[in-house]
Amino acid sequence: MLLVLIGKNIPTPGAPMKSTLQPLSTLALATFFLFASSTFAQSVHHSNENSPSDIFVPDLNHDGKPDPHGSIEWTQYGFLPSHTSFNSRETILTRDNVARLTFQWAAEVGPGIASSPVVGQGIVYAAADGMIFALRASDGTPLWSHLSCSGVGTAQPALGPHALLVGDGGGDLAAYDPVTGDQMWCDDVGGSITSAPAVDEKTVYITNGTDVVALDQLTGIERWRFTFIPIDNGPVSNTPAVSHNVVYVSGGNSVFALDRTTGHELWSTAVDEMSAPAVAGNTVYVGGLGTLSALRASDGHLRWSQSTMGVHISMPAIAHNRVFVNSEDPGFGLFAFNANTGAFLWRSEEPQEPESAATVANGVVFDITDGGALMMFNSATGAFLGSVVDPDGHPFNGRSGSQAVVVNGTVYIPTADFFGPNRVDAFRLP
Repeated sequence: MLLVLIGKNIPTPGAPMKSTLQPLSTLALATFFLFASSTFAQSVHHSNENSPSDIFVPDLNHDGKPDPHGSIEWTQYGFLPSHTSFNSRETILTRDNVARLTFQWAAEVGPGIASSPVVGQGIVYAAADGMIFALRASDGTPLWSHLSCSGVGTAQPALGPHALLVGDGGGDLAAYDPVTGDQMWCDDVGGSITSAPAVDEKTVYITNGTDVVALDQLTGIERWRFTFIPIDNGPVSNTPAVSHNVVYVSGGNSVFALDRTTGHELWSTAVDEMSAPAVAGNTVYVGGLGTLSALRASDGHLRWSQSTMGVHISMPAIAHNRVFVNSEDPGFGLFAFNANTGAFLWRSEEPQEPESAATVANGVVFDITDGGALMMFNSATGAFLGSVVDPDGHPFNGRSGSQAVVVNGTVYIPTADFFGPNRVDAFRLP
């Protein structure tokens, strides 16, 4: 089925030397849920391994702690190391006012497609075409830019307490002073880094296609390295998720868990995986080629799986005991499921077939559409709340690994224009 949108404002897609210096619910859907669950329940597979004490813990978003800086910042992919993509502390933007979001500024990053940004210390950081850019969050003024270590395929950065961490396609992971842009260290970890790092208080975790590597943020010294032998010989290249004392990784049709301190394998489970994992409470969620899976975080046993969608299911966003994912044909659009049972809640076809991950803040789901706009939906009902587009016609980046960033009343969105310069846009209330 192909949906034609009418009346939606959607655009037509028209190196430095390496240094070794150390210097995150309502009941409004009760009637609809009864109807929807009868329609979709046959596609939800449940494991019999759950006990009453193993239920999902709603809204446990902070992994026991807020982000590493302790303030409202979006420091890494998925907001927190656990990748819930849920900013539970956003209070300025609401379901009643997001339709009034207004373009504020744009900062160009050159011809390369812009990564999703991260925000911290009053600065917006993004990567594009081998470069890292730092922009003033208030008005987009360029503060500094730096060539990545190898200058090839720079991935989305992550802002740790001690440094800005950036990996690239040449297999180099580097740390930069977040304020000045000075390079602190650069390590060749091998392979190719194609996804964002994950950071906690002291450590940065990355994948390079074959290995999961943990390094000290301040010095770049390798803490441990784990090489996973995948079932299908596929790459281990997704962003790791970190929750409590465990690092969760997806790759090669498997999800596996590693001890956060030693890197020793705790368990591995074969799943139809594609997305990076997201962790909430005691459950690991991962999108697949045609299945959304929920695994018990303690041992990897299947809690439930949901296959009412199409293919290429995005990294899940988890908020208010709901899981939100994007999917392509045959079941395309934005979907919401009960995080504890996998029961279908609602679907919106309006985003069409984006590959990006959804973002949730203050009861609103922000979703970059297949056509390159940003749409907002009521997280409880799926009702459309409004949309914004780049004022100069650049499509927003709806590719895999991208997402809108919502923090302190501002939405930051990267563009992916193959025919012109790319940039990061900022939208706020007028």
